[in-house]
Amino acid sequence: MKYTAGKSQRGDIEIIYEPTQKKNIEIELETSVERLYGEQIRAVITNTAKSFGINSGKFSAVDDGALPYVLRARVEAVIRAAKEAAK
Repeated sequence: MKYTAGKSQRGDIEIIYEPTQKKNIEIELETSVERLYGEQIRAVITNTAKSFGINSGKFSAVDDGALPYVLRARVEAVIRAAKEAAK
């Protein structure tokens, strides 16, 4: 099952999370600022996921200039949706 948060619009980021059986976090990122901020965006996704106890799964992100706090909020939203569905 896939969980989505955010919209692909200016100043926002769309995050899709798919729980997987893999033992790592995989991130697919689409952004116009890859060269400048790609690694930082990936680090925020990874660190936020780990702070919520998520150590595996696939995150797909379509960024359109989201600030770090927006990025963290979207990651948190998809994780909370996934955890709620798992209950």
